Amino acid sequence: MNFEEWHDPNPKPVIVDYELDDGRIIHVVRDDLLGYGSKIRFVDFIIRNLPHKEIVFGSCPATGYAQISLPYVARKYNKKSVFFMAKRHPSKYTKYQKRGIELGVDYRWVNMGMLTVTESRAKKYVAENPDDRFLFPLGLDHESVVNSIVKVCKEGIDIKPTEVWSVGSSGTINRGLQKAYPDIDVHVVQVGHKMNENQLGRAKLHVSEYKFDQKVKDEDMPPFPSVPTYDAKAWKFVKEYAKDGSMFWNVGA
Repeated sequence: MNFEEWHDPNPKPVIVDYELDDGRIIHVVRDDLLGYGSKIRFVDFIIRNLPHKEIVFGSCPATGYAQISLPYVARKYNKKSVFFMAKRHPSKYTKYQKRGIELGVDYRWVNMGMLTVTESRAKKYVAENPDDRFLFPLGLDHESVVNSIVKVCKEGIDIKPTEVWSVGSSGTINRGLQKAYPDIDVHVVQVGHKMNENQLGRAKLHVSEYKFDQKVKDEDMPPFPSVPTYDAKAWKFVKEYAKDGSMFWNVGA
């Protein structure tokens, strides 16, 4: 299947309007309702068309949604998911890791599994059999993923926002939104490492004061289900700075 023929096979994004205390309306893309995160939309084309038998990833934090999104789509197309992640006791598995196990992820637990180490292990594993194994980069940052974001917006989003907001670590989703909405401001709330210029693109940067794995306080949580260590960190900034008619992309919960 070529890209022109591809369409997001998932239900169209649900957009719910939320009124702030001062009357501003925020359009929220409620992809938490998908159950598996926004990226099941954005990786569908590439995984569907890959000739490889295994999808490999070494860049996922313990609370990362990739360990839900990737195996969901991989299983759909009869592919195996292999994740290299920092070892932890089973009693300490996050709810995202438990769901990954339910979805069939083959976890390769790495002692002293800093990101550079898990990425190196994943890269080495793929190099042993590159014909059968495909390595997704940090943030699932691939041209087809970015272009899929654009297509989902063009075909699935019926509103015309005044500006667009999302969180960002690698910035993949936000850069896709920048490309989908080239004529309006796009904001990103940094929730992990310091984003570089390539990761930021043209986004207006806001920096969360919370540590990467820290959950937001109850008073900063949005009025809808949202990942407390990730997407939810943007809501405080949306409430303070977003224009009336802005759109916020909620990846999951």
